[in-house]
Amino acid sequence: MRDFSIVRADAAAVEVDRVALTDLNIDQVLAAVLRGDAEYELGPLYLRPVRDPDVVRYRREVFADLDELPVRAAFHEFAAGMRAIRRGLAQGAHLHQPDQRRRWHLDAAESYLLVLTRLSEELSGLPLHSRGLRGWRALLAEYLRGSPITTLARDVREMRRELDAIRYSVRIVGRTVEVGFDEGATDYSAAIANLFARFGSAEPSASRAQPQWADMNQTEEQILREVARLHPGPFARLERFCAEYPDFLDPMVVRFEREIQFYLVYLTFGRGLAAQGHPLRLPDTAAPGAEIYARDAFDIALAVRPRRGNTLVCNDFQLSGPERVLLVTGPNQGGKTTFARMFGQLVYFAALGCPVPARAARLPLPDAIFTHFEHAEDPVDPDGRLLGELVRMRDTLDRVTADSVIVMNESFSSTSTSDAVRIGGDVLGRIIERGALALWVTFFEELSRISPAVVSMVAGTEDDTARRTFRIERRPADGQLHALELAGRHGLDYDRVIERFRR
Repeated sequence: MRDFSIVRADAAAVEVDRVALTDLNIDQVLAAVLRGDAEYELGPLYLRPVRDPDVVRYRREVFADLDELPVRAAFHEFAAGMRAIRRGLAQGAHLHQPDQRRRWHLDAAESYLLVLTRLSEELSGLPLHSRGLRGWRALLAEYLRGSPITTLARDVREMRRELDAIRYSVRIVGRTVEVGFDEGATDYSAAIANLFARFGSAEPSASRAQPQWADMNQTEEQILREVARLHPGPFARLERFCAEYPDFLDPMVVRFEREIQFYLVYLTFGRGLAAQGHPLRLPDTAAPGAEIYARDAFDIALAVRPRRGNTLVCNDFQLSGPERVLLVTGPNQGGKTTFARMFGQLVYFAALGCPVPARAARLPLPDAIFTHFEHAEDPVDPDGRLLGELVRMRDTLDRVTADSVIVMNESFSSTSTSDAVRIGGDVLGRIIERGALALWVTFFEELSRISPAVVSMVAGTEDDTARRTFRIERRPADGQLHALELAGRHGLDYDRVIERFRR
């Protein structure tokens, strides 16, 4: 029971380094996801995608259950209650008067029991399908029936009954306050409440301003001290209660509260995207050798940035049979790098077990995600950019396996075309030989024709003009659009050249 985890965080992790998180803008996405994470420290959970297909399936089942509003609402209510309990305990621990501090502790224990009982009752009437939430429902019911929690509940009830039974009188004579036993005098507080009830609800307003501090003033402390002197038995038993239950929050419950936020926070983020017309969907996991694809996929980091209108363009890709590499070419500023980042994000969030930015997808579970993006040259690096790229690529190829994913962006563009094609061909050959899955954004179209394992995709433009569509199309690279763009940029397109001859 103590080992229960709703995320099963001990599963084997996918290898992803910080450079890859930055290259793929995953760090920006996680910053947006975790914007509302004030106290749970969820970052480590989101930085640990997993390799185990069963764990990924387990998480997707929980996401599917929590997509239903009644289920999600029950856990939001539970989390709000637990946060209120912790705030009460923290505030009570700083109270000066010991009897007041103990009473706050008792109230927090009572709230804990109420929060858990309420959650158990709500879950008992909800249609849960995931192994995770069904397991938690059963464990929670078992926990509430167990001896430790039933003993706590009994002691809380008895302690409350004793304290509620205390009666005393307060008599104010000039500047003197006298506290004594209750002698059956009229309860003026009840009479005043009844009097003012005619002007509205007798219940206190939920929006009523709270006091700036919880500590009692000097007069209140003196009254409480005298009441404790007149009724020593209940207050002595309250002291023993707090000594017996110094920390009643069960570690299992606290762990579950944190881990369920992994789902709730991400779903809140996803609903924000859905409101913009870009919902996230749970993908399927591709078995070894199965087709890999995504339909209407988009870059999440781009989706969360402020932009004018609904300008986010979605794209598709597909790899089947012997195909292992997507080679993306086309004109600059055509969406190629965005497409590459989208590809990496899809694989990463699928391995977290989360919904992904696509209408439908079947994605692999890699053992590692590598990136090789073009970076600005370091002026203090004596070896230069090309050698640095080669060293990084060698390190990647030494670690890559048939289950790895590599995302490359304009690698080796710092050298001549002939050298880049030769180096690129060798790198592609090694990737294909190992059976890894890769996407490479490049200007070197010759690479798209070196093997049936390579699929050519081209950044499109409108009607053979230079206007970008930001659609990445599966078709052979021919270089014509890029050539037309360069010619137009330098005034060498057909119409302008003919016009010059006519002059």
